[in-house]
Amino acid sequence: MTEQPQKSKFKVLDPVEQLHPEGLICKKWDNRIYPPFIDPVSIQWLMKNWDTDANDIIICTHQKVGTHLTKKFVVEILRMLIDYPESNPMSTGDIGHSTVPWPEVMLSQHGVNDFEEFKKRTAGFPRVWYTHCEDDDLPINKIHPDTKFVMVFRDPRGAAVSQYFFYKSHPLLRFPENITIDDFVKMFLEGNLYFGDYHKHVLKWVHRCKGRIAKNRLLILRYEDLVERKYLATKLLNDFLVPDKRLTPDQMGMIVSCTEFNTMKNSIVANPGSFHFNPNTFFRSGTINDWETKLSSESIEAINAKSMEVWGDDRNVVLPI
Repeated sequence: MTEQPQKSKFKVLDPVEQLHPEGLICKKWDNRIYPPFIDPVSIQWLMKNWDTDANDIIICTHQKVGTHLTKKFVVEILRMLIDYPESNPMSTGDIGHSTVPWPEVMLSQHGVNDFEEFKKRTAGFPRVWYTHCEDDDLPINKIHPDTKFVMVFRDPRGAAVSQYFFYKSHPLLRFPENITIDDFVKMFLEGNLYFGDYHKHVLKWVHRCKGRIAKNRLLILRYEDLVERKYLATKLLNDFLVPDKRLTPDQMGMIVSCTEFNTMKNSIVANPGSFHFNPNTFFRSGTINDWETKLSSESIEAINAKSMEVWGDDRNVVLPI
């Protein structure tokens, strides 16, 4: 297959606003906050025009909760079980934007024609997208009853730490250098960051976006399980994505191996494909408990308190085992 052109760098779409007095730039629309490389006009277009079909699989996450790891699991499982033609980007194993697009970014950065061309090029086979939205800004007009959603979340203490270091290293967000991790946790808990309040985002997906998505069309996974219980995560994804086919033990072992943190990072560094930006920006530690050493006791207590407040009786569903 001819390699798809690498569309590696997002561009900031002026004009932008300053998100906080401390810094960070953003785009705002309908009381939502988006990164400066997403055009709200593109979101509106998708909401009016994008009707998903039976082959669509949409990975739904907040930021820094294992999005790229999830993409790797999904892409490798599908490649092993589905006979994709060489003309389909899924055949390459790439997990970048040419294979697993972020639709709001695809339209914002490259236009409607790229979006429509991708749909044509991948028609008739399972295709994968990802988004960081929730029910109120899900960039879809009509959800096909057979469209599948994979939602991943993580311990909010880990999410806060990962977002902090991600924002610091991101080349477009203009994160102020003097913000400490404890100051950032206060911003995280206020929910006034990209894609909104993390705790509320998780809860809305647990409740299937106000019932818009049938129970058997939504698989909810924990980042912690993708890291530490890879065989279980692989089996759950196999059963959900391609229930009529079974991975062999050897194939499951291959997926477990290729989703190990260092293997995955080194593979993308060596062959970035259509992956955007420096992989070091997106792959920091691959661990689940570094919040224990990165956060102060005060920040940990504050995040725990919000988890109890927002998740309440649902805390046994959403808190990691």
